[in-house]
Amino acid sequence: MVGDIWSHMVQSAPLARALAPAFGADSEEAFSIAMLHDIGKLVFFDQVSALRKSQRRPVNLPDAWLARALEQLHEPLGAAAAHQWGLGSAAADAIGSHHRRERPSARHPLAETLFVAERAEHARRCRTAFDYDGIWSLGELTGEKSVCHGILGRQLRNAA
Repeated sequence: MVGDIWSHMVQSAPLARALAPAFGADSEEAFSIAMLHDIGKLVFFDQVSALRKSQRRPVNLPDAWLARALEQLHEPLGAAAAHQWGLGSAAADAIGSHHRRERPSARHPLAETLFVAERAEHARRCRTAFDYDGIWSLGELTGEKSVCHGILGRQLRNAA
């Protein structure tokens, strides 16, 4: 699972770099933050590993519980790690809100970029269509959808 998470972050980063201008975000910052956007999952696994080591026994977590814990905790854990590492509030906020579960009170170009890059990477990996209208509605996005369509079309063709 850790390898899949790492691969997902690595695959999302070039998409975020390419998409950033359509949202008014900095391309290199978007690349860097996309490389870290799911770091909260790795922080979680690091803590489980430390617990296993201190207890000197396996830590058995039911699959459904683990999936739910990662879903709920990875954004706040990732944001806390970004703050601790001194990455700045914009980076921490983007990592902490990249699924856009709660509607932002202000526009956040970096979080919007991450949202689309992650969704595009999931669609690529699962070989499913990328629903631009649905994703723009779900994420309440302000970026230029038609520009993103062209960018993702090129990026995903080049990755194939």
